Amino acid sequence: MTTGERTSVSSGDVVEVVGRRVGDRRRTGEILEVLGAPDRPHYLVRWEDGHESIFYPAAGTHVRRRALPSALPAPELDLAAASAALVALLRDVAVEFELLPHRRTTTAANEARALGVLPQTVAKTLIARTLAGDYVRAIVPAPSRLDLTKLARVVGTETITLLTEPELASTYPEFEVGAVPPFGGRVGDLVVVDQRIAECDHLVLDAGVHDTSLRLRTEDLVRLADAEFADIVEA
Repeated sequence: MTTGERTSVSSGDVVEVVGRRVGDRRRTGEILEVLGAPDRPHYLVRWEDGHESIFYPAAGTHVRRRALPSALPAPELDLAAASAALVALLRDVAVEFELLPHRRTTTAANEARALGVLPQTVAKTLIARTLAGDYVRAIVPAPSRLDLTKLARVVGTETITLLTEPELASTYPEFEVGAVPPFGGRVGDLVVVDQRIAECDHLVLDAGVHDTSLRLRTEDLVRLADAEFADIVEA
């Protein structure tokens, strides 16, 4: 049964996230708490691997009544620092996503360790500017290094440079420096996603702050950011 068919969801129900590619495993979690307004709920979920997140369903999300064994109380999660504007954007376009609270980290590799996920499923967003003044958000896997020469070739410019921390702070004031997501904030940025990310069904991204991450389907990321795939990392 999908959320679109449910009249109500309650604590103890089970949510299932189904992969859309052959070989992708199904993720299952117990709903610990139903949050938000009745017409637009989201859930505090404890997943089968023990991790917890704030899960935002979409029309095709599967929820069923059988509860998973659980004797632990639901913890209180403080998501005050998460970007409310980013969450609102994703809810408006009705995609399925999760907010993942974690200890404060400042690198994508440490973010992967804090969440207990594979580094290649975590993406970092690097911001560059062309000589003409266009901004480019380059999305690359956590273990990889951005190749500025390749990126310049993709966007059709001879010179491209990464923004400094003061420039990031002034250009994207709604996000913490170093935690700019692939979408949200200023409009008109070009977005280029490294082609290796296409191999991932789901991706973990910065949620605008250093203590909360975002997980959503890669295809939704590309659609929302109006991004293109290209080879933009060092060999």
